[in-house]
Amino acid sequence: MLENVTVIIPAHNRPERLQRLLDYYSGTDIRILIPDSSDTRFSGKLDSPNITYVHRPKEHMLVKVREVLPLISTDYVLYCADDDFAVPAGIAKMVQFLEQNKDYSIAQGHYLTFTPEQNGKVTFYPRYIRNFLNKISDDNAKARLAHEKGMYASMLYGVTRTEVFRTIYGYCFNEQGNLRYKNLFLAEEFFNHAVLIQGKYATLPYFFSARERIKGSATETTTPLSVIKNSPVYKDEYGGFITALALMLADKEGIEIKDAEEYMRYISACPMDSPSVIFKRKVNSFISKHRLLHWASQLSEWRYHQKGLKAVKGMASYPCTFTTSDTEAILRAING
Repeated sequence: MLENVTVIIPAHNRPERLQRLLDYYSGTDIRILIPDSSDTRFSGKLDSPNITYVHRPKEHMLVKVREVLPLISTDYVLYCADDDFAVPAGIAKMVQFLEQNKDYSIAQGHYLTFTPEQNGKVTFYPRYIRNFLNKISDDNAKARLAHEKGMYASMLYGVTRTEVFRTIYGYCFNEQGNLRYKNLFLAEEFFNHAVLIQGKYATLPYFFSARERIKGSATETTTPLSVIKNSPVYKDEYGGFITALALMLADKEGIEIKDAEEYMRYISACPMDSPSVIFKRKVNSFISKHRLLHWASQLSEWRYHQKGLKAVKGMASYPCTFTTSDTEAILRAING
């Protein structure tokens, strides 16, 4: 089953993480595509016939992905960041589900998060705990988009049908072949909306991926969506994002582009979280940026982790406090 899956690793300036992930997937039948925008060409092991490597220094994420789309020869594809681990057994469960449910575009399972410590210890914590069994199964695209609000987990790293994956990225570029938008948070939101325009979505109760938390990652240096959507400086970029989605929605549903654009602006403007969650995030963001409040930030994070551990206690799909063959494989990869 895994021989029918391609993992795209959009590498960028983390060669040790890339090698770690390649070692993790060695011995599997998974096809691997590496569009690498790192300053320096990767010098690690690329000797497997299942690995295709493309070095494009400083190239934008969406541009380098477009370049490798023709190289996907499998029916299913997913992203795995070079600092993450998408679990082969979990991937296989997603493929099995999609094989049996042709009207679903994408499926993913449950996530853990981890931060390796200097003493070699690795602690796993639950992630996206409000997304245990979420499914979006409406029969039309507009209804699916409406039900996306309140989704706590991104769909960007789910297992996707390759035909859907290729289709949605075609809309990111205008008639001249130029990007309609560049912000990486917009790119993630675009994927979430676009894959629902194309079909249904499911979260399945299987351990699917472990994601590393790294300080100073791109998410901490990218302009936030709240600014992109409201600042006149980004009017054209946000407009390009809306246009891409509106064109796709109009083509899929057979509606006027004007109506599709109006609907996508409405969907994009809807808050995904409740006012209380938004407030908590603002508070946590504030205290994390002030050195004197470091203790408060650590306390808040500890409380969040404890709440998560309590919520997932006993769930096989969240192996945080017990060992499985999947977590053992990840630990071996992390510790070399």
